[in-house]
Amino acid sequence: MLPPTDPSGYYAALGVDPSATSEQIKRAFKAKARESHPDRNSAPEATQQFQFINEAYQVLGDPQTRAEYDAHSYETPEEHAPPSAPAVDPVVCSVCLRATAQPRYAIYKEVASAVFATWRRVHQGIFCPDCGAKVAYRASLKTWLLGWWGFPWGPIRSIQSIVWNMRGGEQPCLNNLRILSRQAAYFAYLGRLDLAGAVARSALAFWDRMPVKERIVMGGGTLDASETRRLIGTLTSMVAGSGTDDPAPVLRDLWGLGSKAFKVQLAGAAAFAILFGAVASLVLSPVGAIAYRHTPPGIPVEMDPAGIDPAAPAPRRSAPSQGDTFDQAQKEQSPREDHPSPDAFMAAEGTFNQPLLPLPSTGEIRSLRKKNTGAVLAPLTVVTANGSPNYYLKLVDSETHVVRLVFFVRSGKIAKLRVPLGSYELRYAAGAEWYGEEYLFGPGTEYAKAIEPFDFHTDSDRVLGFTVELIKQINGNLREVAIRASDF
Repeated sequence: MLPPTDPSGYYAALGVDPSATSEQIKRAFKAKARESHPDRNSAPEATQQFQFINEAYQVLGDPQTRAEYDAHSYETPEEHAPPSAPAVDPVVCSVCLRATAQPRYAIYKEVASAVFATWRRVHQGIFCPDCGAKVAYRASLKTWLLGWWGFPWGPIRSIQSIVWNMRGGEQPCLNNLRILSRQAAYFAYLGRLDLAGAVARSALAFWDRMPVKERIVMGGGTLDASETRRLIGTLTSMVAGSGTDDPAPVLRDLWGLGSKAFKVQLAGAAAFAILFGAVASLVLSPVGAIAYRHTPPGIPVEMDPAGIDPAAPAPRRSAPSQGDTFDQAQKEQSPREDHPSPDAFMAAEGTFNQPLLPLPSTGEIRSLRKKNTGAVLAPLTVVTANGSPNYYLKLVDSETHVVRLVFFVRSGKIAKLRVPLGSYELRYAAGAEWYGEEYLFGPGTEYAKAIEPFDFHTDSDRVLGFTVELIKQINGNLREVAIRASDF
């Protein structure tokens, strides 16, 4: 078996294996440089050794120059080797040392960053598909966890590295053409002509997409133009097979977008994105929520004209007086009957053809308290933004579930109302076009309610009320939930 060779002895000078990572090469260089530095080493050859170590690191310390150096580490076959030819050693994986039909010279990258600093580490060498996938998994996982925390290059470098790793790493054409050419010769030596042709087909694919610059290097470097033509001719004949009707098969791609490694990393990226979105939604959930806030204490107690002591409790509704009819009392006790049920609208959604009506004025539509009854009133202000929907709102008693106030707020308007003391649930319907209280805003009506009740009460001689801003804003604290039309 043929492991990666070391034509200039650079790997040996640094004392590392050809499959070493960029970090291992860097550490080995620092250690060797300290040992051989002329100021510390008095040996006659120390200066020459120190210079050679620096030369080795200049080549192996950069991923691109290292790839070019590795590309010249393999001799390419001159011709289709018959079974009687001398043995041809295969190219093996630098991790598991297995000879496979699809070895690749690949460069994987991982990123770590913090604040304003970003570090990149490179893993490169010859890998079989399984070992290449494992290296890609580890590099991408470390990048997902550690690569995002530096500004501005952390996220940029992380995305680049993850995408490269998902696609099988960076695969230099010249390196892989040489590797696959030798591998094709190895399988031809074993008599596996079909497999040799399939590997040769993969080699020619790298030749087809090889940049002109690399072709010049190949033609003017270790191989001259005639040798390059002979190599490509040999690979082409391997692909053609023994006859025109018997071409070489096509290997299933274990490195590209359809590979298992790509699918696993894509699934991991999707899972990370979902997790990140869930965490972000939890952290940022207050941002942009519809907000309400207490009106600051300091508003004097207001009373109806009849006047009642502010310290006195608000009167409860009693039995009908002689001046009230039964129907009037029933309306006060069961206000839902005064407003048509939204269920009628729901039944009509499928064939909605109601006439459009003018929008009601901003303010109170209906209040279920007697105007001539003195009661302590608390302020309620509702604000909407320009361009927002129109709102049809209800205040519902939290204990009796009786509707106490119905009012309307147009888009971009402010409604200022007075509310009897008590605890209420705020419900609201929203939309653009108005079809009356029976159909509200038509099929597009949206219904919601505030989760927490609004408690209007007094504090000494002050009344505590609320301002409700139906506007998306930072640090909003009104939690709401969508409801059905029948629950409105």
